[in-house]
Amino acid sequence: MYDAAEATERDLIRWRAREKRLLESLREVEEERGRLDEELSKVDQQIAYYDSLTRDMKREYGKTGLSGLLSSLRRP
Repeated sequence: MYDAAEATERDLIRWRAREKRLLESLREVEEERGRLDEELSKVDQQIAYYDSLTRDMKREYGKTGLSGLLSSLRRP
């Protein structure tokens, strides 16, 4: 019975350590997600700016804006 209690205690310690590592990993993932969301927001702003700029500059040539070009590249 004593061995079973020791084994259970070791398992509990091991699982608590694993839980701690997992929670730390989740925190790091959330931080990275926040950084990536900020970066994506900046990229969206840049796309909107360059889309407007290219549309204005190339209107006379009948070219599409940057978002049209990006959309055409995404199509299969």
